[in-house]
Amino acid sequence: MTLENTAVVIARFPHFGGRKGQAYMLYHELGYIGMKLYDRIRKNIKRLLGQEVSKREMLPPREYYEHIRPMKSGEIWAEDFTDVTVECRTFKVAVVLDVYDEYYLGWAVESRATAALVGLPVDQALEKTGKGPEKFLLSDNGSQYISAAHEQLLTSAEIVQRRIPACVPQYNGCVEGGMRELKSVFYNVWERRIRDGADEGKGLLERVEAAVSETLRLVNEEIPRPSLGGVTPSDVHNGRREAKRDEIRAYRERESSRRDVPAWTRNYWDILKSGLKVEQLTRGELLTKLAFFCPRPLRRIAQRNQAVA
Repeated sequence: MTLENTAVVIARFPHFGGRKGQAYMLYHELGYIGMKLYDRIRKNIKRLLGQEVSKREMLPPREYYEHIRPMKSGEIWAEDFTDVTVECRTFKVAVVLDVYDEYYLGWAVESRATAALVGLPVDQALEKTGKGPEKFLLSDNGSQYISAAHEQLLTSAEIVQRRIPACVPQYNGCVEGGMRELKSVFYNVWERRIRDGADEGKGLLERVEAAVSETLRLVNEEIPRPSLGGVTPSDVHNGRREAKRDEIRAYRERESSRRDVPAWTRNYWDILKSGLKVEQLTRGELLTKLAFFCPRPLRRIAQRNQAVA
């Protein structure tokens, strides 16, 4: 009876969480149930509602967006922009990538998001590939992407543009997820370049551009993706996937069959500190790296960089 009453309360007031739901049931003598169990039942009610919506075919029909995966490089591109915050200023980073292999084809940085900014990565992608995507370019509904100037650029290059449904970023999941990776790598690159003095004498925008350039080189050429079979986007994009996977397989077999592994001669923690080189890290590097072991690391880093010049 208590279980059924819980379902009745959730159906009547679906916004109640465990605490309020428990209080309501006690107040009206409908039974006693723990808050965590109430929340668990609420999730099951959500599942039942979703099943009923699907059964009645109440959802609008889907169009051909990015969630239908391309079969090869060059079929579908995606474009988007994101924010990076450094030294109390926020910059817009616009990109175009190939959805099949998550390879970045073009990028641009500016202080404002304009139609001109989002057009630059498209120009770079066209220069690199010699033509547009075979099927379409996936965009969101930002004013920059629906502008007349951007439409003219795509039309002149004979690129078909498809827009995701409003407020449904998962339709552009490849580039959305890629942006998180880009920013995660960028902030580490940024702090390391400061420590190395790599951009002395340059203006802030030039320094951000240099860091973004290095970031995308790393993302394209050095950081393997499990979703690509453990190789990099560059390996796939340039037709080296199978050869590189053979190299990795051979290396894995060699390492797993080793029997002459030397014993440690140092303390476990000393080995970790040696690899981390913690004494060489600047204050910014320490706080940036530590943030990735906390909830919402990118937000933490951006807030700190917004407040600290």
